[in-house]
Amino acid sequence: MTMQGLLNRPISAAGIVALAVAAILPFFCHNYIVDVALTIVTYGILALGLNIVVGYAGLLDLGYAAFFAIGAYTTALLETLLNFNFWETIPFSLLFAGISGIIIGYPTLRLRSDYLAIVTLGFGEIVRIIATNLDITGGPNGIYGINPANLLGHDLTSPKSVYALGLVFLVCVLILVIRLGRSRLGRAWTSLREDENAAEAVGVPTLRVKMLAYVIGALIGGLGGSLFAARFGTIDPSSFTYAQSVSILIIVVLGGRGSIPGVLLGAIIIAGLPEALRFLNLWREFVFAIALILLMLVRPQGLWPARLRHIAPPSAEDAHATPHAEVAEQIAETTAGEPDVLLEARDVSRVFGGLKAVSNVNFTVHRGEILSIIGPNGAGKTTVFNCLTGVIPPSAGAIIWNGKPLAKLAPHKVVARGLARTFQGIRLFDNLTVFENVLVGMDHRFHVSLASEMLALSYARRETHLHHAAGRNWLEFVGLTAQAGLRAGDLPYGDQRRLEIARALAGQPQLLLLDEPAAGMNPTEKQSLMGLIRRIRDLGTTVLLIEHDMLLVMGVSDRVIVMDRGQVIASGSPSEVQSNPRVIEAYLGAGEDEDEDSLAAVSEGAVA
Repeated sequence: MTMQGLLNRPISAAGIVALAVAAILPFFCHNYIVDVALTIVTYGILALGLNIVVGYAGLLDLGYAAFFAIGAYTTALLETLLNFNFWETIPFSLLFAGISGIIIGYPTLRLRSDYLAIVTLGFGEIVRIIATNLDITGGPNGIYGINPANLLGHDLTSPKSVYALGLVFLVCVLILVIRLGRSRLGRAWTSLREDENAAEAVGVPTLRVKMLAYVIGALIGGLGGSLFAARFGTIDPSSFTYAQSVSILIIVVLGGRGSIPGVLLGAIIIAGLPEALRFLNLWREFVFAIALILLMLVRPQGLWPARLRHIAPPSAEDAHATPHAEVAEQIAETTAGEPDVLLEARDVSRVFGGLKAVSNVNFTVHRGEILSIIGPNGAGKTTVFNCLTGVIPPSAGAIIWNGKPLAKLAPHKVVARGLARTFQGIRLFDNLTVFENVLVGMDHRFHVSLASEMLALSYARRETHLHHAAGRNWLEFVGLTAQAGLRAGDLPYGDQRRLEIARALAGQPQLLLLDEPAAGMNPTEKQSLMGLIRRIRDLGTTVLLIEHDMLLVMGVSDRVIVMDRGQVIASGSPSEVQSNPRVIEAYLGAGEDEDEDSLAAVSEGAVA
């Protein structure tokens, strides 16, 4: 893999030129300029790490300087107490920073928004206070006599040599972050930032993905801390305050969350601009603060906002495997010998406080059928879907999947079992492309390890190609191939509905749950949707449908279940349900002759 291949194409040319300029900087500048540039490099490393947490995964961390401190103190203590050299301390700095990320991340990453921010703020202050009060860390005076990095018998003590070391570290971190951003883990982070619940519902293990973001960010922070200790030869708690964490966060926000060139530009501004304004003496901090405020007012999305990653889907010739053949064969193989009843709900109930939303619901779903659930608003239909897919656990009853109890699993584990869903209100990842939305829906089926994908090993590239080919086929299946490179949030309403179905199908589920897919569609789009649902069933995928449009329900359903006030009041074939007096009364309202005539008209239209 060449350097050009490792870098993100939209920024590779500018990035290579910028790195070339940075590499030759020491040969033409005074040591003071080199020292400022080294500060920018250090901030750039730290901001790239925090960008994974805040920019990619959307987690607000106000205590990032804690990992910076852990890396710096690890290097300092190992060198001064155990006579380790700089390079020997690096693995330990990474190890302790990573462990710290796990210890603080596992119990707290279930929190969201301001709660998570408060916890990380507290963690940062705890680390600083411990460093201030322990004798082994030198207390408030810190640690002195830290040896510089040594390379081939030469101490890297001059500003230019330390700058060169820092630049090498920055390039390594830069390549790592770019590769992560282009991987399936990067897509998972972005989906998490866009809509955590939707990401979980399409197979993203959100807690694990958040933990990886936090730990990888911690590792990079620890690396930056080791560089900091080797650079100055002395450290103390005043370098790892809350203000330091805020400065790193400002770099990420100012440059543009999730934008790698934006983060580097932000580091140049935050670390370099105050030095450029030094001639203003006491006024420089005031002018700098005013400039930051004006910049954020003019560019609230950041100076260099993150752009869509255009992953080109394979051509029709490359994507030779069709969903019709491949998926139908795989479903036939995996379901051979399985019971005819795919899913069974037994006395499922769900209570919210004193409200019983669902009460003793019983029904079965048979393989290869289209089963619809209808009923008035508030009947409990979506609550049933949420119970089936693990979004909420049932208060009572059991859900049997393929003859075995479906325990209280997280939604992403339910997806792995073979259930996929869409939502009543469209929940796409708006700032990902159409193609990337589909890839997120099938990433949980990726078999190669993340490390193999990052190293671009041959078998990992081969599976990635097959992965992308399958994604293209699903877009072709729903008629969105031409829109593959568009931002999902820019699609028309009907296309967004079809994209959500394609994303759910990409996981190759045995059972697809569609929650009011025709809502907001015009008659032409509804007719197209009816054809799509039939084609999905023809693949061997069972469909469970919630819908209010009676023409669509009666036109595609093999069986219909009717719910009212949290209970099943009728079930049977479309013709049986249409003639049921309880259905006419509950669903069409009051059972008047005109309502019965209306239902008959719907039936005739469906037959036609």
